[in-house]
Amino acid sequence: MNPKYLEYIVVYLSVLVGCVLLGTCARLFVINIGADEFTAGIVFWAVTILGVITYAILALLIDGLYMATVRWFFRKKKQSKLFNLNLNNSEKIEQIRTEQQQLNDKIEKDKKDIAVNYTQQEFAAYCSDEDLDLLCQYVILYSENKSLKDIRPIIVKDLSNLDLYHFGWNIWNHFKVSKQIEVASFLKKVFPELLNDVEKETIKRHLKDDELKGVVKIRKSLSM
Repeated sequence: MNPKYLEYIVVYLSVLVGCVLLGTCARLFVINIGADEFTAGIVFWAVTILGVITYAILALLIDGLYMATVRWFFRKKKQSKLFNLNLNNSEKIEQIRTEQQQLNDKIEKDKKDIAVNYTQQEFAAYCSDEDLDLLCQYVILYSENKSLKDIRPIIVKDLSNLDLYHFGWNIWNHFKVSKQIEVASFLKKVFPELLNDVEKETIKRHLKDDELKGVVKIRKSLSM
């Protein structure tokens, strides 16, 4: 026999026996106070049945209260787990964003450092230290796609327009933050002594002319 069924039989049989005993006690009580056998029988069955009904009602109420308590507890526990899970996910996502931002910042810094080092190598022999520092600052501003206003022109010697074109193309290719016409505008503003009379469209068309000629050569990568 299924142990669960046996448990039910034992429980209900115990309840029935208890109710019968309670009914018997009630029957004896009414007999002692002078009731007849018929009345005593009615009291017996009434008390017994009332006991069974009372147990059933209490069992239903207790079982319902128990199930409601269990459902409430597990719902709260589930909500707590979901909250903790969402909190953990939010913290994890925020950590990933922070790490990704730090990685992006490092990549951008490395690119700027490479461009500054390249600029110093190409122009150290052809302009003053002060102008070289300014030129490096202008390159960084260009990399951040910021406009150049009220800048001091850079004076270079022994460099041709072609050298400046090649420099512009290398910087544009390294950062790729704007269209080539923007780097042409950058060159005109930074080197007006040589390029003031040259149109931006002309500069743009000749950025990569004669790649191997001139002091400044076209490079596939500034880190090489």
